[in-house]
Amino acid sequence: MMKKLLFLLLLPITLFGQHTLKGNFAVENGYQFAILYRIAPDNVFYVTDSNMNAEGILELPLSAEVTPGMYRLVYNLPQDQHFFDFLYNGKENIEFNFSSDKVITYVNSDENKLWSEYRKQLNTFENEIAGLMTGTEVNSKDMKKVLKRKKKWFEDVQETSKGTFAELFINNTQPYVTEQFENKSTYNSNAKKAYLKNLDFSNTMIQNSAIPLEQSLKYIFNFVNQENLTVSREENIDDIAKSVKTASAGYQMNLLENVYNFLVAQEEVAEANYLAGKHLIPLADANNKTELSNRLKLYMSLSIGAKAPNFGWPEYDGDVETINTLHQLEGYENYIVVFWSSLCSHCLKEIPILHNKIKTLDEGKLKVIAVGLEDFEQEWAPKAKLFPEFINVLGLGRWENQIGNLYDVSGTPTYFFLDGEKKIKVKPETLEELFIIIDAIE
Repeated sequence: MMKKLLFLLLLPITLFGQHTLKGNFAVENGYQFAILYRIAPDNVFYVTDSNMNAEGILELPLSAEVTPGMYRLVYNLPQDQHFFDFLYNGKENIEFNFSSDKVITYVNSDENKLWSEYRKQLNTFENEIAGLMTGTEVNSKDMKKVLKRKKKWFEDVQETSKGTFAELFINNTQPYVTEQFENKSTYNSNAKKAYLKNLDFSNTMIQNSAIPLEQSLKYIFNFVNQENLTVSREENIDDIAKSVKTASAGYQMNLLENVYNFLVAQEEVAEANYLAGKHLIPLADANNKTELSNRLKLYMSLSIGAKAPNFGWPEYDGDVETINTLHQLEGYENYIVVFWSSLCSHCLKEIPILHNKIKTLDEGKLKVIAVGLEDFEQEWAPKAKLFPEFINVLGLGRWENQIGNLYDVSGTPTYFFLDGEKKIKVKPETLEELFIIIDAIE
């Protein structure tokens, strides 16, 4: 629904060649272009781009205005799936090979050789330790050997990285290091405590990198109790929100919003709403970010399991008008709220089919509230009369209608399937999906 991790805005930077980024891409992949971006806390900024030649060679100038930092190279579409990040210290040319299986090998760039090898070896150690801990009993002899090698390796990395640009990034991602054997529970607990200890959320260079988001997501998903995932993740979200308070309120919102957007994209609804409700909405409200706050609240109100937003409509008994509401409805096991329009060709095909389906159901099984998003009542009224089994509600103003806005409707038909308490059970995208749900309740 909302996928805004880092690609939002492209801002040009004037370039005058000083250093060069050169890449040798495997020709068989068929890549044709690359775009260079500078990473920022809430965005990525366009720097330059170029086509690759027939041999798959890419060359991009890195001017004096391209300041030291972490950069992102996009080499295909969609951008958020085809990229890698690298370091630029402002002092060296960068050259790499990009293999057919997307392995990056740096031919020239001491900074990136150091940084990429560090990350690769750290991942190897983490996997090796995780493998030793898969069973109920941990072999103390084997574990001590691995921990000793890991400690020696990291000490060597720290010594090698002294005075380099990569040193800052290594220090901010340094792992838990110990030579002492610990059981599985103790090791995981100590590793968790150490994970955020060295991550300086207030450092501008770190903020302008992918590290805070990457480390935050790893922390949320890796340090969990498998028997109670949701609660564990919520506790980890609290830890992230507490740690990032060393930074400005603006950066706190940027990072937490990026974490939130990732959770939404991965359909981790409970965790996304927890982050929004406990941390991000209060931050947004306190800093007058009304649009952000409203967007978070809207997603929360339309999440699976949430009670559907309430709305009313007039009903008449002779000349007497009363207002009924969705939440007041009783007597049915399930409800469907459907948004349609008399000007929508898909609606004019699907709504009669849905009406015929409803007529075949047992009494009390299902009630449909059909909201017509219209410009004029005259267009809607004769068509609505064709559906007497529905509760027909007129929504004047069409795309500006208040009910449609409550349900974030951007197209018709749009369906919401509710249980007897008016809680959202499913948001089917097609009539076929809706019919599968209806058939399941018969």
